[in-house]
Amino acid sequence: MKIQNYTIINKILKIFIFAVIVFSANTVSAWTLGGNYNKSDSNFNKLAMRVYNSNSPYIYTYGAYTYNAIPITTTMSGCKLVSIIRRTQGFPKPAYWAIENYKICNGNIAEVRNTNPAGWDNLPNGIKLVINNVIQEARQYGKASADYYGYRVIGKAQAYNSNTVYVYVLNGIKLEAVMRF
Repeated sequence: MKIQNYTIINKILKIFIFAVIVFSANTVSAWTLGGNYNKSDSNFNKLAMRVYNSNSPYIYTYGAYTYNAIPITTTMSGCKLVSIIRRTQGFPKPAYWAIENYKICNGNIAEVRNTNPAGWDNLPNGIKLVINNVIQEARQYGKASADYYGYRVIGKAQAYNSNTVYVYVLNGIKLEAVMRF
């Protein structure tokens, strides 16, 4: 009787574990492999259009999520690049961030790409010198930018303290890193 109860409990436990894995697969894959966050969370598109129209950054909190919507730059054709960073409350590591990058032209979303943040340590070594040069120029002139083998480095000095510079590293329209110096 004890062996039979043990096998029934063991089977139930296996089914429960299998169900947890199956039903959580979408969430885990979005964190690790990237996902179409803007399709499952309408706040991304709404915030992108708000930032496009105002050309100002915006912070929005909804439940466990905090969204940082940032206007990055305007392209030569007049399209605006906007990035939305969604951070899950209680998870400081970038693995729990969702980043959607928008290219918006004439009030229409032309392209959306998601990214996992690379951070300073995961950027190409040669770009670090470029970043340092952009920081120095942004401290002098308020903003600066440079290109490095497909990457675009944009530096913006803080309005009330020009010693603080925010650096955005783009690869195409994808925001690879946001850093404060």
